[in-house]
Amino acid sequence: MMELDCREISRYLGYRGAPLSPEVAAYADTCTSELERTVVPRIIGRRLSLAHLIGESRDLAHHLRHCREGFLYAVTLGAETDRLLRRWSAQSMAKAAVGQAVCAVWLDQLCADHCRELQKGLGTGEYLTPPFSPGYGDWDLSCQGQVLALLEAPKRIGLTLTAAGMLVPEKSITAVVGISHREEELCGQKCMRCQKKACPFRAGEVISKD
Repeated sequence: MMELDCREISRYLGYRGAPLSPEVAAYADTCTSELERTVVPRIIGRRLSLAHLIGESRDLAHHLRHCREGFLYAVTLGAETDRLLRRWSAQSMAKAAVGQAVCAVWLDQLCADHCRELQKGLGTGEYLTPPFSPGYGDWDLSCQGQVLALLEAPKRIGLTLTAAGMLVPEKSITAVVGISHREEELCGQKCMRCQKKACPFRAGEVISKD
């Protein structure tokens, strides 16, 4: 059975560090088990010049200011997960809420694992920045279409957009990580540079590096 960080599940549920209650922990175990039996995640990515993306967002440009190249990637838990979420909602709203958190933590873990593998393939003196996704800062969600097109995501993994610009399947993530020659850029903390200090899902403190 895959192991997900209960502290992260707690954070996504808004518990702010409080341990999971026995009922919630049981729901988390059940949802994790059902996901593992049913879902096969899919990941695609490509190395590219950041000229494809820079100019879309001042925050993104600042985040990647020491980088010329990076990796664009997408991770999806697939349509099977969307069906499970609908089933859980019909069974229990509490179970559905826990299931949403479990999916979010699994997606984060898959992205972190993917970035670790990318880092292993880099040359000496190359480091990955933290990931940055459409919707962070002023990088507008409307840019998801461009990201999916660059990845050929609809054809390769069936990842598309609704008319409102939301990803389908729902439990999916797209992101870019820059390739920097500055070791201090290397950081696995996804909230490190986000300025939304009041975010209820925030992990850790903001550390600003110039």
